[in-house]
Amino acid sequence: MGSRSLHLSAASDDINLVQPTAVNGVGLVFPCNPSLLGAGDTCANQQTGTRIDPNWGGGAGIRPVLYDGASSYSALQSQLKKSFSQGVQGQVSYTFGKCRDLSSAPVTGDSYLNSIAVPLLLVKSARLGACDFDVRQVLSGTLMWDLPSIKNSSRFVSTLTGGWALGTIVTATTGAPFTATVGDGNDPLGTGFNGDFSMDFASLTPGCNPIHGGVNYLNTNCFTPPTAPASFPVATAANPHGCAPASFPSSPVTPPPGTEFCSNVLGNTGRNRFYGPGLTTVDFSVFKNTRIPSISEAFNIQFRAEFFNILNHTNFLSPGFLNTFGQNNSIYDFNGSSLPTALNQTSTTSRQIQLGLKLIF
Repeated sequence: MGSRSLHLSAASDDINLVQPTAVNGVGLVFPCNPSLLGAGDTCANQQTGTRIDPNWGGGAGIRPVLYDGASSYSALQSQLKKSFSQGVQGQVSYTFGKCRDLSSAPVTGDSYLNSIAVPLLLVKSARLGACDFDVRQVLSGTLMWDLPSIKNSSRFVSTLTGGWALGTIVTATTGAPFTATVGDGNDPLGTGFNGDFSMDFASLTPGCNPIHGGVNYLNTNCFTPPTAPASFPVATAANPHGCAPASFPSSPVTPPPGTEFCSNVLGNTGRNRFYGPGLTTVDFSVFKNTRIPSISEAFNIQFRAEFFNILNHTNFLSPGFLNTFGQNNSIYDFNGSSLPTALNQTSTTSRQIQLGLKLIF
């Protein structure tokens, strides 16, 4: 199955940004005018370009909703149901899908934990990527077993052993996408944005595997701050679309051979290029139905014992913009210093046990 959607709404927490210029062989470059910098400042912590509306002084920014969004979805969906003897029945469902769009934020910039709150809304090439909710594979299985009672027994034994049922739900999915960024809550591109988190992409070293799993999920050795060819001239007042001087001075890594760090250049990784850890849960339930026909034919006392995440499996949350406790998707800060990327939040709770009693009549 599949779908294609056009003219979708795309929102941002601020569109009043300094706009970039496409430079051949470099990419998107934001203006940097060193003559406007204060003592000790760089173009990574001070805006020197001109926003779309320089007269707008509202602290909330300009929050637009454009209708230039588009999305595509294609998937293989399958399901198998089977009823066995002895009161056993089960179902298995599997979906393999792919979703890409220009924005997953219809009314506000940060609709999801991994949404870019202030994207470069006027640059479609920087918006294109996996949908924020693009979970590629989903496997779900259920099994129910109505346990047989002891036959030819007394009424007491029959009531005690009858009406029991066991059930389980097993779910396994791949992870959600996320964007590897630079700048954390700062503005290394000098866009003058009103937002909480940078929209600048990190750069990926060719031939390096960026994901190695575990708590230290990201292989940070594969990432650098944004770079440009070493021949790219330095930005000046006369040519502000050069490489910002003194870019990422605190970076623990060096630029790849033949390149230089440029804080005013958009990195090469793009939106939602990487996928976080998968999710696996096993839920289990025990039911006991005790029917009392002397009251009415439908009267039933149902006891329920439900165990959510019964295996107490840890499912880590993907790096995201709105995560707390220091876990984020920014690998380097505006000055190039390393930021913590170790996973320390979970997407599901620990084992939860719920007991209940229901009267059905």
